Amino acid sequence: MDKVYHFLTLAGIGLYWVLVAGVTLRVVLKRRAVSVSLAWLMVIYIIPVVGVICYFMFGELNLGRKRAERARVMYHPFEEWFHQLNDCNAHVPDNMGTHISKIDNLCNKRMGIPALCGNELQLQTTPQEILLSVIEDIENAKHSIRMVFYIWYPGGLADSVASALIQASKRGVNVKVLLDSAGSPTFFRSHWATMMRDAGIELVEGLEVSPWRIFLRRLDLRQHRKIIVIDDEVAYTGSMNMVDPAYFKQNSGVGQWIDIMVRVEGPTVNVLSAIHCWDWEVETGDRQLPAQPECQISIPEDSKPVQVYRLGLVCLIS
Repeated sequence: MDKVYHFLTLAGIGLYWVLVAGVTLRVVLKRRAVSVSLAWLMVIYIIPVVGVICYFMFGELNLGRKRAERARVMYHPFEEWFHQLNDCNAHVPDNMGTHISKIDNLCNKRMGIPALCGNELQLQTTPQEILLSVIEDIENAKHSIRMVFYIWYPGGLADSVASALIQASKRGVNVKVLLDSAGSPTFFRSHWATMMRDAGIELVEGLEVSPWRIFLRRLDLRQHRKIIVIDDEVAYTGSMNMVDPAYFKQNSGVGQWIDIMVRVEGPTVNVLSAIHCWDWEVETGDRQLPAQPECQISIPEDSKPVQVYRLGLVCLIS
């Protein structure tokens, strides 16, 4: 029996070092920044077993083969769509001022998204103001509503938003809602998810969390955008998830959450719509690029350009 235990021990050690050697080779062949590669090698060798597990879980940007293939196919159509924004008369870098035009130039070169003028912005600072404004715009929607959020938590005015979406869908508005799987598990288990789908709303669980794929996908990379686009005419973005703070995490001991949103009208609305379309296609394979923004518009002299950052942040440039 001792010989069996001895053999299993040696086999386990040998298997571990073969695994370490394989992971080491993979880290080197990835040819990332030297500092990143060295950091991972230190973790792998200093923390036995745990280091290898951590690399499998967090070491590589892997969201699944399907998403990677979709993103590859999508790149050029979306790149062309964003490039056309440079021909819009809302893109006026010569009139933005030196410091603003440099930001526009940087973002245009790195992401292909130019800053656009001709927007009307309304800063909303209280949950009640934000949610009531969203509900009113949903009730006035005629054609389409697009939403993407990390967290949707049932309760309070968030339920009123869900009810408004259901009514909009029933009157023929095309409603698409993309929610992160890890951020919105309570919502997907609630009756609201069933009611929305029964009403014809396309409700998609983004970046689905599965314990069976924990080593095959990066579960820590989440869909953190907060975007609403209504009829490609009105948009919202900012820091607030679809929650009513009076009903969200009341036992956390930190009080009510404080967030802001910006209500946008103008050419930037179409850009935010395109960002939603990108996320939607990556997750579903369904392509629905929005129309280009209206370019034959009068640009007021005091119009503030808006730079959309594709990772989800919208920089308001004054």
